[in-house]
Amino acid sequence: MISTLPALEAGELGTIASIDGAGLTSKRLADMGFVRGAHLTMIRPGEPCLVRLGGRCVGLGLGHQNNIQLEAD
Repeated sequence: MISTLPALEAGELGTIASIDGAGLTSKRLADMGFVRGAHLTMIRPGEPCLVRLGGRCVGLGLGHQNNIQLEAD
């Protein structure tokens, strides 16, 4: 099942299936490590949310969250 990042609850895991959005948005997210196949954990949902990705925590506003499509782990 594929969903967007805001659908995750605190403690839930996800794998990035794809990144939607314009070129600059996709590039910015990729530069932060949000790439297809990356695993993440939702630490704190909301706006901004806080996710653990690649050993670090990253905060994202709702606009960027909605561009991240996930496969549930």
